[in-house]
Amino acid sequence: MIYLDHAATTPLDAQVRAAMLPWLDDVDGYGNPASDHRLGRRARAAVESARAQVAALIGAEAGEIVWTSGATEANNLALKGALEFRGLKGAHVVSSRIEHKAVLDTCRYLETQGTRVTYLTPDADGRIAVEQVMSALQPDTALVSLMWVNNETGVINPVVELAPLLRARGVLFHVDAVQAAGKLAIDLSQVPIDLLSLSAHKLYGPKGVGALFVRKRPRARLAPQIHGGGHEQGMRSGTLATHQIVGMGAAFALAQSQVDAEAARQHRLRERLWQRLQRLAQIHRNGDAAHCAPHILNVSFEGVEGEALRASLPELAVSSGSACSSATREPSYVLRALGRDDELAGASLRLSLGRSTSAEQVDCAADQIIAAVHRLRALSPTWGGSSVATDVETTTAFAGDDNVYMYPAPVWAAFGAVRHAGTLPAADNVVCSQVGSPAARAQLELSARCTPEGVVEAARFRAYGCPTSIAVGEWLAGRIEGCSTAVAIPPTAADIRAALEIGEDKAHCALMGEDVLRALFDQIHRIRR
Repeated sequence: MIYLDHAATTPLDAQVRAAMLPWLDDVDGYGNPASDHRLGRRARAAVESARAQVAALIGAEAGEIVWTSGATEANNLALKGALEFRGLKGAHVVSSRIEHKAVLDTCRYLETQGTRVTYLTPDADGRIAVEQVMSALQPDTALVSLMWVNNETGVINPVVELAPLLRARGVLFHVDAVQAAGKLAIDLSQVPIDLLSLSAHKLYGPKGVGALFVRKRPRARLAPQIHGGGHEQGMRSGTLATHQIVGMGAAFALAQSQVDAEAARQHRLRERLWQRLQRLAQIHRNGDAAHCAPHILNVSFEGVEGEALRASLPELAVSSGSACSSATREPSYVLRALGRDDELAGASLRLSLGRSTSAEQVDCAADQIIAAVHRLRALSPTWGGSSVATDVETTTAFAGDDNVYMYPAPVWAAFGAVRHAGTLPAADNVVCSQVGSPAARAQLELSARCTPEGVVEAARFRAYGCPTSIAVGEWLAGRIEGCSTAVAIPPTAADIRAALEIGEDKAHCALMGEDVLRALFDQIHRIRR
């Protein structure tokens, strides 16, 4: 499998793992960093060394780093902590509609507590302008929260330009820098950001640990969100996980040693991938190409359904958006904020590169995506555009037997090896029916060529929709080919569900199959009469 989902998480680097192991295996590595005996002091020294490593990557002081369980907790501590310290009621916050859920959901919670929040809409390229932020400020604005790099599009927001302007207005500035750290140069000794969230597992460190930068001069004051012991300068209580913190420190030190070279390399690979994908017509690059982090490319494809596209790429680890919100299966709220409609937002891929990504992998991934899009467009009864800008061989099956999305076996088999796709040439003995499922934005077309006796000599289908919709079309065409419509009883939705082992969540696909088949049989019977 080619892994192109580094914006979701990264593999643990071997050097990071080696740094962590003594604190898991060594008989002297289990001390509590808060203890005063030899084992505790040894653990505390490791924690402080890691704190300095994290601070060094972002141009901060070690004492400005507060350990958390990850960036989600860091975002919560920054926003809730700052607003609670100030006083929630009557406060005003400025953020944007394209922030990570960890910020958006926290802002919505703050609204229930009496805080007013202004959510800025990005321009068509996915960027928040300095002027937008400054225009949104009110006399009681307490905080602005804006991500440095968007986690879905890779677009870089103008946080460097904003920071001094907000400092001059006395407004706290929080920045989610999860996708920026280790990808862009960050120097907080020069950029007056007050609060900045970081994560280890996005930078080849372990999961379950992150940090919040809290500026000391001038001091950003926070109310703690976890109480019990007064650890981390009173801002975050709890026994520190030495092995995870050491891992984060090692990961950030490693990133600092190669940030410039790796950013340049990934930029070249990203542009190589984009150039190759442009062999396809009618695709859209989401986000400002001139202001984009080097590791993220987000592309939408016209004429294909998103779930079917992702299922057609079993040998690629890619994302349709943020991993933290993918469980909802809703089109990306970030892309919708950029003006993409639900279908185009759903038919998008976030392709994020990493240290292990090679030019050969990029080329192979592009070829697989091109083949998948071409195949799905050829299957679609709704596609009226050209499929590709250059010749690409039409395929009726995709490579790879790995059912990574865990579809029912009959659905996966029918979707992966289509044998009855297409249309039949117009003739007096050819009938065609088409139905749709507006809620699912799906279409299914079935055509048949019949003898005067009503025997189906040939059947074909076209479908636009999820893999189950396509599987239903394939199964129906194969099922009726050779049968006599004079005596056959059309399969019902229940029959289709049983044959393809379709669950309740995809029952609409079976209903669509029943409707299109009944409509086809009705036409055949009318012709015979």
